[in-house]
Amino acid sequence: MESNVWIKLRGSQEIEGEEDSYELITEGTYKKENGRYIVSYEGSEITGYENTTTTLSVEKDNVSMLRTGALAPTQMIFEKGNKYTGQYETPFGFLYVGVITNDMTVNVGDEGGNIELDYYVQFNDNDPVKNALSVEITKK
Repeated sequence: MESNVWIKLRGSQEIEGEEDSYELITEGTYKKENGRYIVSYEGSEITGYENTTTTLSVEKDNVSMLRTGALAPTQMIFEKGNKYTGQYETPFGFLYVGVITNDMTVNVGDEGGNIELDYYVQFNDNDPVKNALSVEITKK
């Protein structure tokens, strides 16, 4: 059964010692499907993903993030201690992306919950960039 939820996003990124962060509360949907919790929301200008839909597929030890819409589809997989590699399509060509998950906490259930991700993202051969994302899901 799908529910309408409030989703509170808090994100940060640290580049060369300088941190940029955002906080956003948005509406979305939440459901359980095949043993996973699926949360989906529309991006915004604040997060840098205007006109895109972000879908998180959540299990205890694995979070998959898929973005579709105005940008080319992208996917990141978060698993503590593992590195995910893939391609990211831009209007200027492909970038290779690596996601290294340092730490993650997943505490979700039928009524909502929260996800905490601490990870690095590396594009091509550039230095990895430290990121953090907190997702709080509350039924309306």
